[in-house]
Amino acid sequence: MRFSLSSKYAILTLVRLAAAGGGPVTVRDLAGDGSIPEPYLAKLVPPLVRAEILTSARGRGGGISLARPADTISLAEIIRVTEGNAALQECPFDPDPCPGKPDCPLASVWDPLRERVIRFLEQTTFASLAARVNKKTTRRLG
Repeated sequence: MRFSLSSKYAILTLVRLAAAGGGPVTVRDLAGDGSIPEPYLAKLVPPLVRAEILTSARGRGGGISLARPADTISLAEIIRVTEGNAALQECPFDPDPCPGKPDCPLASVWDPLRERVIRFLEQTTFASLAARVNKKTTRRLG
């Protein structure tokens, strides 16, 4: 499994948004530290809004907000939006997209590992990631 830059940026954005209380936060502010290019982030917002993960409002007091509580949004959900469903199913050892073949010599090794990775991604919420970020920030300030 290898995830794209879109997935990385979407995940970083949602962690920041969750750590900031869920929004609203402007795209400019979310991209502000320079680690995510603002135009790239602006292109990631619409698919996340369509997936009902984010909401977006224009004008004064507007910005991007989480569409629901951070403890109900998982890493797997973001990866499915940015990569598609197949990203969590395809074998990383096959150069061609392959959802797994019973006669493959790697199936007995990869299939159980894939299931553990998917379970981890499903169980890891943005609330838990934001709590880690806030804990680190608090330690640095204290």
